[in-house]
Amino acid sequence: MGRSVSRVSWWNRVVPVFCFLLLAACSADKVRQFDPMVGHEGDTVSLDMDLGNAVLEGVVLPGGDEYYHFVYDTVSGRRLYYKIFYQNESYKFDESDTLCHENFYGSWEDVSVGFKPVPADGHIVDSFRIVGNPRDEKVYYGVDLERYDISLEALKAIEREIRGDTHWFRYVSQVAAPQNNRTLEEQLFLDTRWVLNERRHEGGTVNHRWKRNPRTGLYSFLLVVCDDEGLKQVPEYIQHINLTDADSHFVNPYQWFFANSSRHISIVRGSKMLRTRAVITPQQGVFIDETQIRKAYRAKHEEYGRVGGDSLLYRRALYQQFFPAVSQQYTLRNIPLVCDIDDYTMAEYDAGATRYDSTLLVYDYPHITDVPGSTVLPSAEGDYISIVNPGNRGVEYPKKESTGVKTRVGFAYGKYRGKIKFPPMLNKENLWNGLTYAFWLIYQDESPWNIRRPSYHGGYLDKNDESAQPNWHLCDRYSEIDIEIVKASRYWPTDYYAGGERGSKVEDGRSNSDVMFCCTNWDLACHEPKEYKAGLTSIAYQGQRFEAMRWYDTYKALTTKTAVPNSIFDEDVYYYEIEWRPKEIIWRLGPDPEHMRVVGYMSDRYTSIPNNQMLCVITQEYHYSEWWPPEVYKQGLIPFNASDIEGRIYEIVIE
Repeated sequence: MGRSVSRVSWWNRVVPVFCFLLLAACSADKVRQFDPMVGHEGDTVSLDMDLGNAVLEGVVLPGGDEYYHFVYDTVSGRRLYYKIFYQNESYKFDESDTLCHENFYGSWEDVSVGFKPVPADGHIVDSFRIVGNPRDEKVYYGVDLERYDISLEALKAIEREIRGDTHWFRYVSQVAAPQNNRTLEEQLFLDTRWVLNERRHEGGTVNHRWKRNPRTGLYSFLLVVCDDEGLKQVPEYIQHINLTDADSHFVNPYQWFFANSSRHISIVRGSKMLRTRAVITPQQGVFIDETQIRKAYRAKHEEYGRVGGDSLLYRRALYQQFFPAVSQQYTLRNIPLVCDIDDYTMAEYDAGATRYDSTLLVYDYPHITDVPGSTVLPSAEGDYISIVNPGNRGVEYPKKESTGVKTRVGFAYGKYRGKIKFPPMLNKENLWNGLTYAFWLIYQDESPWNIRRPSYHGGYLDKNDESAQPNWHLCDRYSEIDIEIVKASRYWPTDYYAGGERGSKVEDGRSNSDVMFCCTNWDLACHEPKEYKAGLTSIAYQGQRFEAMRWYDTYKALTTKTAVPNSIFDEDVYYYEIEWRPKEIIWRLGPDPEHMRVVGYMSDRYTSIPNNQMLCVITQEYHYSEWWPPEVYKQGLIPFNASDIEGRIYEIVIE
């Protein structure tokens, strides 16, 4: 990092405004360049985020106890005032947009400080930091998470508390009665986790800056200098950005100053901009969040202190094990065969449909691990995390077990790029191993601080509401943006193609070695986009067209499919990218960051783009083949894997 790049074109649009205001305010000034980052070279300074304390304290720029220093000279002998503002330029709404108050902007870390007096000699020397929750919004406050951490030590302390309270312990013992089919130990396991979650979500007075982290990408800087008359013209809610206007709305200071010129106020753009990114590496290990585990397990896997639930991993690890909810939408009727897909033939697959009597089939659902930590293993050198679907050779009751990890530092928007080694999905006869590989984003928390923006034209449907007459909601916390790679047809069912196309787009998926790169945005059926509709929608982007499917009018997601060769999994690593912007989502794939191709696109014309904070997830999951009609292979006819199936995660870069 540290290289210089050209300034963005946004500045070219506002230079005339700057010139007018600067000359009008301080015609007698001997103006020097406003340097917002003294000591850093280049027009654009590129610096990675320091994530050392980001899990509990949030991202701070610069990291640690450092500050950015700035200098500026203005006229001496006059009473003047100044204030610095910053704004993320990569992921924002234009200042003319009614949603520009959602932009990530800030000023002094202490929001009680407004404009400061300029020293008598006119020489300004000051410092600032870019921090999370820069408007000091109380919705992002909470309890002291150092006190209510989610480490094993904290959970054991709560269990001791329950056991030491006679009435509480008696109640837990009664709940664990035989009719509830739980042992006392299992009930204690569930109760301690429930208690800890409740305490962590109580109201509190600690600023959880991590709940609105600084965005990655490019930052600009404005210095505003005014005299006494100018200061009177600046509203309190601009002088102090934690305040709202008469309508209880936040107002973007960039928007206000660009719209309110005055000869008493000058605004000066910084001579430098900041470009920052987050690099999520495995070196700090994998945390096991016991509060996310749904039942008591007998064993706990510890791998040289690099995976587990101790307090150090709680504070430092940037990844945690992901425990997916197991859908019971369908029953998995699996053939009772254990072998590796490389040894399985198409003839054996076809014969499997009639070879086994229904009484021999294994009626089950996909599983998650019984031993947390056993299927997510950081390497000894800490350069990658293995995610493993465990083999079934020699086991009494074979099962199809999913695996995956999730990041622990959330962001709103960004270009998320995963450096990953997924295992081959197809064998030499193009038979599927039954797995869906996924690189995706999921909402960070379901609490009120992380809900999507209100929808005043119809609202959102709850993701789990499948009723005939579902209830619409003004707000919802659910957001998800997916890359799913699966063996499926490149075309949708023929009934969805109109006119002369009907029945013409059919593919024998078994005859090729393509897999489908499926791109999905879960918009919860929000009807606000102008071109929202059910069925197929053709979306054009950069000379390509993508067929986007919404199964019916109240279906809660929009999906495109693009064929990619199974050979991408033969490479040592491949790169998977979701660029999530305020008004569009772009999906890419490539052998390295410099050679990425677009394989999916959507904009807010077709789907509601989420704006709440999300985490990144990487999974190898056994999904139902019914989810991807027309089916190429049936999940139940794919044998249980005999050997471990391993994928490797090297890093996730968000820029």
